[in-house]
Amino acid sequence: MTAPTSATSTVVGSRAPSIVLASEDRPVAKEESSVLSSADASREPTPNPTKNNKRKLNGEQYHNNIVGWDGPDDPECPRNWPPRKKAFFVIVTSSVIACVSFGSSVFAPAATITAAEFDVPIIVMRLAVSLWILGFFAGPIFFGPMSELFGHVLVFAIGVIGLAVFQLPIALGENVRTILICRFFSGVFGSGAFAVVSGMYVELYEPTQRGVALGLSSICINLGATIAPIAGAYISSQRSQWRWTAWATLIITAIFGIAALFTVRESSSRMILRNKARRLRFDTGNWALHAKSEETRIELKDIVYRYLTKPIRMFVTEPILMIFTVYLTLVYGTLYLSFQAFPTAFQQRGWSVQTSSLPFIAVMCGIISAWGTQSVFTLTWYKACAHRRGAPPPPEFRLPPMMAGGVILPPSLLWFGWSGNVHPASQVIASYFIGLGLMLIFVPGISYIVDVYQFHSNSAMSIHVIVRSLIACSFPLFANIMYDQLGVAWASSLLAFLCIGLAPAPFLFFVYGKKIRSWSSFAFET
Repeated sequence: MTAPTSATSTVVGSRAPSIVLASEDRPVAKEESSVLSSADASREPTPNPTKNNKRKLNGEQYHNNIVGWDGPDDPECPRNWPPRKKAFFVIVTSSVIACVSFGSSVFAPAATITAAEFDVPIIVMRLAVSLWILGFFAGPIFFGPMSELFGHVLVFAIGVIGLAVFQLPIALGENVRTILICRFFSGVFGSGAFAVVSGMYVELYEPTQRGVALGLSSICINLGATIAPIAGAYISSQRSQWRWTAWATLIITAIFGIAALFTVRESSSRMILRNKARRLRFDTGNWALHAKSEETRIELKDIVYRYLTKPIRMFVTEPILMIFTVYLTLVYGTLYLSFQAFPTAFQQRGWSVQTSSLPFIAVMCGIISAWGTQSVFTLTWYKACAHRRGAPPPPEFRLPPMMAGGVILPPSLLWFGWSGNVHPASQVIASYFIGLGLMLIFVPGISYIVDVYQFHSNSAMSIHVIVRSLIACSFPLFANIMYDQLGVAWASSLLAFLCIGLAPAPFLFFVYGKKIRSWSSFAFET
């Protein structure tokens, strides 16, 4: 990434932690229509060394004792971190997301075996998948907004540790209650990673590179969940081995958790400047030094208003967030429905339980292809638009791949559903295009939400994950009933018709998005 070169980089933030943006990324936040809380006075100063950060050469005296960035090239600013450091940061945090999604669905193939072992109906053991997803609903209520207040790393670390710890009672549990409760709390803690990663990437990258980074984390949400049924089918091939679904989740979480110790650092500008001020107070003996955000005491009512109720207020007042959440929820739920649909469709051909999970490889290839397509689009057309404009394009310029995905997905679902009586290769190829279509919708959709809300994105993504998970958690429960009653063909057709109904959304927002954003109290103008 090219470091900002202008000494007039802008500090932005309205009712959210402020951070210094690179010179080519200058969204202007609008004030919320509601009454401002006292915490809104905590903006950080601009990095202009000739204006707000006047300091002596010995580094001991800041203007008004307010500690800010040491100019636009301050190496502590996340935008100025070395490219390799940021690359490892993105890879490891995205891998943790893949671990969380892997754990959510790896248990699915073991439902029949564990139902027989514990002598309960199979629907009870399918709750193990649903409760993990339901945990995604509970966690972001606190994790996302609290990351804006206390920083990203603390929330991320709590999430990783909690996810790992709760795998132990699942692996060692001797009753259904233990397994179900601990899988729920695994989802709760795992959602910590989901809740903060988008905010991390906003701090690290300008829009072009951020699109690639968000694409990687977005496919990891679904890539882990797609690999998991294959792994779960082979791990659970024998009755005594189902516990290894938890051990496997624990092992990969521990590996990437240890990697995070060496690669993931605090990326919240608010917390970095607070820590910098604390360090300078001891180094210089000037106890008046402080970050701008430390000037205002944040009371409990501010925390509740700004951080705990903010995601809910955003969802009920933001049509962009509401419509995209509905669309991405359908996409996300379709993926989880496929965990039952694909094995059912191929077992009807006489395939074994293990073999019937292998077509998920085709879905996985489609997911990876979608990220490649999205990345190429971002680094070519999107980047060229930014170069011509001399500024980041509006968020709507993220949407062309989503339009393509909306066109690809419905016929792919119909293709899969109605090709059960022809050669299996036909359904396998259709599976590839289902994965491609799903992710071409999902990845740009996430990027669009983040671009629209910028430093409110943690709260926006929190409520998005909450709603998405609350609805999607029911999909594994009715999947088999749906496919048994309607059959693979008509069940897939029903999903296709729903997707057709929502497919116009990115087209409409591409045309009218700027006007719709003008109604928003949280969107950033570009």
